[in-house]
Amino acid sequence: MNVKYLGAAVVALACVSAAEAPKNYSVYGGPAVDSDPVILNVFDRALARCNVEASVPPRGTTITNSYYHNAALRACLSRHGFIDNGAYAYPANSLF
Repeated sequence: MNVKYLGAAVVALACVSAAEAPKNYSVYGGPAVDSDPVILNVFDRALARCNVEASVPPRGTTITNSYYHNAALRACLSRHGFIDNGAYAYPANSLF
């Protein structure tokens, strides 16, 4: 029974989309990030800040290819106004 739960957790974490692809992001209720060079500049600056934040252990992890780092990076970019529209992205409420 515990193996099923472990398997479900691994599959759920594997569905976290790549957080750094600009084509997967858009502004809240706006255009895609890669459609405008000004928005792409703002996204690149936010990504640089969020990479640093996601690499700090209270928020993320120093292992940059882990799912925990990826989730922290997506959360930070969401706070900066960029929503992930990737294949496995989904909206979450304040409980998550």
